[in-house]
Amino acid sequence: MVVLSALFLSVLGIQDGDAAALPPAEPFAPFASAAEESWYSLSPDGNIAIYGTHNADWGEHSVMLRRRLRRGWSDPQPVQIDGAPWPVEMRAMRFSPEGDQVVFSSAPMPGEERQDWDLWIAYWDDGRLVAPWRLPEPVNSRANDFHGSLAANGSVYFASNRRGGAGGSDLYRAVPDMRAGWRVERLRALSTARSEADIFVSADESAVIFTRTDAADGFGGDDLYMAYAEREGWSEAVNLGPEINTPEYEYGAYADLESGQLWFTSFRNGNYSIYTVPLAATAD
Repeated sequence: MVVLSALFLSVLGIQDGDAAALPPAEPFAPFASAAEESWYSLSPDGNIAIYGTHNADWGEHSVMLRRRLRRGWSDPQPVQIDGAPWPVEMRAMRFSPEGDQVVFSSAPMPGEERQDWDLWIAYWDDGRLVAPWRLPEPVNSRANDFHGSLAANGSVYFASNRRGGAGGSDLYRAVPDMRAGWRVERLRALSTARSEADIFVSADESAVIFTRTDAADGFGGDDLYMAYAEREGWSEAVNLGPEINTPEYEYGAYADLESGQLWFTSFRNGNYSIYTVPLAATAD
């Protein structure tokens, strides 16, 4: 099985600068409920799904998991964490491409005076987070650093409202360097005077999907956009169109390039729910 980001992008029509027609996104039936749910992510073997839950006011975030069984999906259960106590809230957890790690956003630890969200990474052990660690500066800052995604080479793509950005929050890439520590760069081509956040990156860093707020070419609220890597940077970001985006909030993208499936969160029906849409065929 070959993962072809180019195929994925071609189906969207992004290489021609415009999103192609897609089938309407639908609620992800196995997870459809009245609960407020966001940020779906699937383990590489397809057997474990993790996702966020929160209240209707978008607070009290936690992360749940469900296992794929012969009869369907298991009931939800909280992700377990070694080394409790733990922050009251964490959200936007995504698997690494190998499935051995997760990246997530965390509120302050109990007793900390700071108010900002930080990025953490932990090893994944069959439903347990092991040896979680807060990413050091300059990845984390005194601002909100949040909603990350891991590439296969260990680079972390994330959003931040730190000083020096173009909008309310911008997109960044952090590259691990064994000699100099982490190198952080702002993705200038993808960051505008609007707010960009909640970025998902493909394993090979050839494509990103992210949220942009109230853009001129958008449908209102948070919309999902996609761009692909070029030799000198990034393509122009393209809105994923009205079959995915609405006047409400769409965010929390997670794509499986092998199956050509996209999952995301939408508020289109008055609660935060996980939706899905096929984007491309599998290539052999």
